Amino acid sequence: MFDTVLFEFEGVIADTRNARCGSLQQSLAEEGLGLTDEEFSESCTGFPVRDCVIAALAMRRAKRDETDVDLITLRTERFFYEQLGRGISLCPGAREFIAGLGGRARLGIVTRARRREVEYILELSGLDSAFECIVTADEVLSPKPSPEPYEKAMERLSRRRISRPGATLALEDAPTGILAAKSMKVRCVAVGQMPVYHAVNADAYVPSLERQTLDSLSELVRLGEARTR
Repeated sequence: MFDTVLFEFEGVIADTRNARCGSLQQSLAEEGLGLTDEEFSESCTGFPVRDCVIAALAMRRAKRDETDVDLITLRTERFFYEQLGRGISLCPGAREFIAGLGGRARLGIVTRARRREVEYILELSGLDSAFECIVTADEVLSPKPSPEPYEKAMERLSRRRISRPGATLALEDAPTGILAAKSMKVRCVAVGQMPVYHAVNADAYVPSLERQTLDSLSELVRLGEARTR
């Protein structure tokens, strides 16, 4: 059913959630502000770091000018890189799922993360040669939920061989990514823990990639389409 699989890197391949949440909490604490894990999950997951900072400040009704926002963002990113240096785990089942796709599908990454973060973790995990195409936050003007990241990925893949949205499967961990994929007419499987009201916007949902294959995900998408007819 699918000959191309595009992954969000964070939350689907690399388990960066705790590091992202912790780095933002640490940065806000230096401003005398708090942020709970639940608030991060509800308002920050899937967004660029600066947008997360703005959302967190709004929740606390903390007024900061643009310079302050930029400084908090830079500090949050610095804390995140410090945590990267201490190690980041792959998401459950990600390595096995990617290995099982060898020779069966073209693989790409379409992510809200920055390129140096992606390349660093891929190199450490030995997955740096698995992906034909990588589109990161550094390369787009409009991040997800804009379709631009997916448009760039499809264009790059098509330089070698035509890549069709109808034969492409996206794996996303956040509502912004689901909306971006769907706006490109790409079928999408939601992966990881997320509220039901977000997951229902995808074509199928799995709590993780453990014991999943391209065939099993294709079947879930097929069943989801059958239910909506």
